Amino acid sequence: MRPSRTYTSLLALVSCTLVTGCFSKSGTTTEPASTGFAGSVSDGAGLAVAGATVFLIPTSSLNLAAISAEDLRDRSAENRDEPLEDAVAASGPDFLQDVTDVNGEFSIDGVPVEDRFYVYVEPAGTEYIPGGSWCRDSVKSEGLRSNLNAEIKVSSSPSDNATYVGMSSCLVCHQEHTSQLGSAHRLGYTVPGKTSTLQKLDDHPEVFDGNSYFLDGTAYTDGTPVYMYDPDFSRGFDDFKTSMTPPAGTVYAILWLWKDASGAYLITIENVINPLGDAMSPATREVKLNYGGGVKKQRYMIDWPGRNGLYPLLQYQSQGDEGKYDRTRRQFRDYHLDFFWDNNGTPTVGTDDVIKTPDVSKNISRNCLGCHAPGYEQYLDPVTNEVLCDSVEDPGAEFDIDGDGLVNDLNVGCETCHGPGSEHVANKGGRFIVAPQNITPSREVMICDRCHDRIVGNGPFTHNDIPMDPNGKFPPPGISRAEYVASYVTTYGPAASKNWPDDIHAKSHHQQVPDFYKSKHYRNPYHMITCSSCHDLHGGTGNSAMLIDDPNDLDQALCQTCHESRIGTSVEHSLEMTGAAHGKAVATCVDCHMIKTAKTGAGDYGALLGAPTGTSADDEITYFENDITSHVFDVPRKSNVGVAGVTPAKAMPIPYTQSCGSCHDPSALKY
Repeated sequence: MRPSRTYTSLLALVSCTLVTGCFSKSGTTTEPASTGFAGSVSDGAGLAVAGATVFLIPTSSLNLAAISAEDLRDRSAENRDEPLEDAVAASGPDFLQDVTDVNGEFSIDGVPVEDRFYVYVEPAGTEYIPGGSWCRDSVKSEGLRSNLNAEIKVSSSPSDNATYVGMSSCLVCHQEHTSQLGSAHRLGYTVPGKTSTLQKLDDHPEVFDGNSYFLDGTAYTDGTPVYMYDPDFSRGFDDFKTSMTPPAGTVYAILWLWKDASGAYLITIENVINPLGDAMSPATREVKLNYGGGVKKQRYMIDWPGRNGLYPLLQYQSQGDEGKYDRTRRQFRDYHLDFFWDNNGTPTVGTDDVIKTPDVSKNISRNCLGCHAPGYEQYLDPVTNEVLCDSVEDPGAEFDIDGDGLVNDLNVGCETCHGPGSEHVANKGGRFIVAPQNITPSREVMICDRCHDRIVGNGPFTHNDIPMDPNGKFPPPGISRAEYVASYVTTYGPAASKNWPDDIHAKSHHQQVPDFYKSKHYRNPYHMITCSSCHDLHGGTGNSAMLIDDPNDLDQALCQTCHESRIGTSVEHSLEMTGAAHGKAVATCVDCHMIKTAKTGAGDYGALLGAPTGTSADDEITYFENDITSHVFDVPRKSNVGVAGVTPAKAMPIPYTQSCGSCHDPSALKY
């Protein structure tokens, strides 16, 4: 019969005192009295978790072979993309282990000397999620041997019958997390010029900056004109060049941004190239929702006669500059005027250039809201044939997206990451809710991966970049990557076209997690980093991107938590890696290791080889810095295929053309 924890602890203390002389004054190091590791497993409510297997996973057993972008795409990384669970799947019977008894207690004998282990719990049944509070950091043998009273917490989870209660209900008990109301996650979708009671502008006062271009007037011509000209219909979402002043090219349409006497935000599409042949011009539509504003850009969701969904049009860019030659970096960027413009598939100007009603497949309920709205569900509108959506109703929320008279929450909130809360509320304890800190690192990262990735979903109505299974279910928090890949997606990572030519670094936005899978932060023998290691997902930190410390602070507290030996001697580290003795005041960690390779808005200038003129000649003299940070954590070199010999304006951003460019001359790189 297994001794009780109290008995084993007392036995260890007696053995330590009487046999090994732990408390002697000789100063000699002695072997622990016990080679065993024991303790208990419980949940957030303090209830014992019986039948769970506690594994000691030797760090030497982890498959740390590199993961490439192609490994993600062709699924060949699936034997190592969940390091702890994959190790157990491969070699579990060989690991030291024990199954918890009815009291949640376990005892493992014979822990070897001079090894490191991840302590991993695999619960029985469906309520509890694999991982445990000891699985993030590996532990040396001496930290386990004679540790007979370890307390391991595992996360419960909602059942399939749980329902969403809304963020307002969560905050009744968890008022300490009201800081999340000011996060960019909460400010994704807003009613123009307004915030709901579940939104605050404290951390992002710039959210409505783009709305300032909507001018009060009695006619659309009182508004701000955005000229749409010289289209290239072979492009993707931005066929048209944009200008805020009459351009030298051929103007096809003007988008007028204005507000009428009722305060409604309006966009009027005026056909300039074919005004007499277009019975729909001018077409005035109301902006019902903004998307974004807190992270470099904002888009406008308009209504349309005969449609019940909302459709996106135009992108405001907070770093945009009308003086930049690059069409993607102006104050406004075309965002799907093609949804509303009929050129009959011909590249030449003709009578077919008229305003059109957007196709039913282009609305945001079908294509966008899955990664934002808690409790997202799709349905088919039998009248319009649109795929529309519903989400959790909350009296503090933003907008009635399904037209039933109740406002819906359209933004990432508590239940997005913790799961539907009805059972948790009814239980009034720590059960039936996901505690991300107590699940495996890979499962916690998967909470973010569901949206910070570029995949094609497996939903019943449409295959777009919303992950859904064939039954229309969005993947729940706590899901394994193996289950996610098997059921919820039909592609398994960003296409090569969404990365730079090296196929390592993201070029398009919302690809942070596939970048992260390639990093040594994600899989290593010491400490497995997750998104929450650097970001406080409840917000309120005062730092950009909800970072727990300022990455540009010269003390480098954000990175020093784990890399003190490197940062404390940053001059030596730089000398070793680059041959130059840079100090923290010259180059911080993020200057080299977290370059902004991807773009969501306009980005900004990097190193300049001359003064920009706003003409095509600028391509030869302007390197650009983008606005989304790479999460590979490597240092892209100037010899990179995306940089060396590439026209500066088309080159991948790297440290040498960014932070280094103030001292070094990158002009030779383009030749």
